[in-house]
Amino acid sequence: MVTFSRKWAVSGKIENEETTMKLHSVIRRLLPIIGGMAILLALITGAALADNGPHGSYSATTDACAGCHRAHTAPAPNLLLSAVPGLCYTCHGSAATGADTNVVDGIYLERDFAAESPAEGVVNQGLKGGGFTNALMDTDALTSTVAALTATTSYHLVDGSVGTVWGNGNIGSGAGAADFSLSCVSCHDPHGGGAYRILRPIPVDSGAAASIVVTDEITKTYTVAAANDYISETYGAIAPSLASWCSQCHTRYLAPSGSGHTDSGDPIFSYRHSTTNVSCVKCHVAHGSSATMGFYSGSVQWPDGATLPDGNGRSSLLRLNNRGVCAYCHLKDDGSISGGACDACHGAPPQTGAHATHAGTDSVGYGLTGSFATDADYQYGCGECHPTDVNQHQNGSVDVDLSPAGAPAGSLKSQNGAAAAYAGGSCNNVYCHSGLQVTSGPVGSYLVDSNGNYIFDAYGNLTYDPYTVAETQIYRTTPAWNGGQITDCVSCHEFPLLTAVPDVEAGVGNTHQWIGDQGYGNLHAWNMGFEPLSCRTCHYGEITAANTWSRDAADVTTYDPVPLASRVMHANGQRDVVFDTVNDIVYAGWSGNTVYDLYGAVYTPGEKSCANVGCHKLQTYVQWGTPYRHWTNECDLCHRYGMPPPTLAGVATTVNSAQQFAGTHSAQNLAGKTCMSCHGNGHRANQ
Repeated sequence: MVTFSRKWAVSGKIENEETTMKLHSVIRRLLPIIGGMAILLALITGAALADNGPHGSYSATTDACAGCHRAHTAPAPNLLLSAVPGLCYTCHGSAATGADTNVVDGIYLERDFAAESPAEGVVNQGLKGGGFTNALMDTDALTSTVAALTATTSYHLVDGSVGTVWGNGNIGSGAGAADFSLSCVSCHDPHGGGAYRILRPIPVDSGAAASIVVTDEITKTYTVAAANDYISETYGAIAPSLASWCSQCHTRYLAPSGSGHTDSGDPIFSYRHSTTNVSCVKCHVAHGSSATMGFYSGSVQWPDGATLPDGNGRSSLLRLNNRGVCAYCHLKDDGSISGGACDACHGAPPQTGAHATHAGTDSVGYGLTGSFATDADYQYGCGECHPTDVNQHQNGSVDVDLSPAGAPAGSLKSQNGAAAAYAGGSCNNVYCHSGLQVTSGPVGSYLVDSNGNYIFDAYGNLTYDPYTVAETQIYRTTPAWNGGQITDCVSCHEFPLLTAVPDVEAGVGNTHQWIGDQGYGNLHAWNMGFEPLSCRTCHYGEITAANTWSRDAADVTTYDPVPLASRVMHANGQRDVVFDTVNDIVYAGWSGNTVYDLYGAVYTPGEKSCANVGCHKLQTYVQWGTPYRHWTNECDLCHRYGMPPPTLAGVATTVNSAQQFAGTHSAQNLAGKTCMSCHGNGHRANQ
């Protein structure tokens, strides 16, 4: 932002500005300014040029030069007809007739004899940049108030007199460049160039090393959108580049997210309002403001410690009286101060590090926890990584709090490890980069009565003496916050989870894949020797593509990763099961295909149970992680040769008791026998 302080009286009033250069408004007015002389009127009566009037788009035999220059009889430097700003005011002044933009009074008029289409402003409405002598501004933020043309209380110097450019220079170089002379052509290029308001890529004598070109508007608009309502004016996509442009003079005013509580290292400009997220032109105009100051606002010292000029002379090109620009974002309806909109101070979320990967506009709010993911993007509440206590906001540091201690119930943070922390540029012991590890105690055989008959539970499933299953979370160190990437599923967890003896007996606790006593792979990844069940079978919506896969000699299946179709149910703090009702499960046999669908399947999270899953055949109700050993009669879980399946309350079954006894099992004496008594190694006998 360009801020000059002129500490003396001019024309009977204090001219002082701490100006944040609002180039948007400023340049629009100054576009026509640079060339304007009465002689130019004849030139502008034709079609407007790209930069308007005589400012650019010259032909090989242009007539525009004569509007501002004399080759042999010029009375001012650069062969000008008169010195700047007088030359500019020839078209852009109060009494001029050459340009619609009266930058002296900060008002738009219809006086250039050209009918612009579309119109470039509203007649008798305030210019975006205010005015150098007067301004037509609603500075009390009351839309019911009719703004009057009022003398400016602060303005950018354009008459060649000197002032201080606050914040100009490197860290620790003082308050700014003193004895600095500024004029219209310091900021604007009278010969055009195609930038917004013909702003120079580098302001004259700013000391800036790199050019900043602010993209021009497609349709030029010189007046504020709502009648003289300056605080509501927006600049859209060019606002950040305008802030960067202003900082070519006001170097240390350009401040990234978090600068309000991050010390810049400068003894004067230590903590600064972010200008990368709240552009200079949100609070300040570029030419001049008629805002008035109260006791506190008018008593603010200048960066060099000076106390004069004070009062209204301390208005610093602000868009509202006093410090209304602060209250506009940070004032609650009850008159108390809040943090205001998050993006008033910093990005929401900030565009730094991996914020864009973890958060989005729907998840912003101090202390907010939970997952707000969309199909395409993860979005975690700010409170999942930062404190949930608002008292820790704006405390002078950027706090990362990953501890589960005191975390809200149901938050992802509450599932972090006790040692969760951010260190060395990455996170450790956080839920969203973790997976399960399952272990078990000994699992005995299924229970039988004194006559050798199975003892069933209420659903007709085998029962066992109590056994233990322990689940622990395995945490992965996350990729670097800055520049790190996740390229596969196993960066966070196993894919899918695999258990094996001796850590897990009988495949209990987890039914993805288990390597049993005989060294073979089992359960869903084995799928009785047919194609392994794809991830999408039970997690449809999150995954819609079928996995490709391979098996080794021990029947252990390796799945190839598939892209996530949606992140809504991924790493959201719970384990979601959604059955695939789009793709049938096909078992290719010697006598043809057997096809099952999952339309009637039901999953109950609290019980971790499935009901009416077609591929479980006659087992209408099964709990995840129950014992299974293919060399025992636990095959009966699906085939149920021992008894008819019960009807599960509330869930219709497609199997009736007559089907149970349709085969030969009912005619055999099965006591003391196992499946392998007749079927060898079960399904593996066919391999």
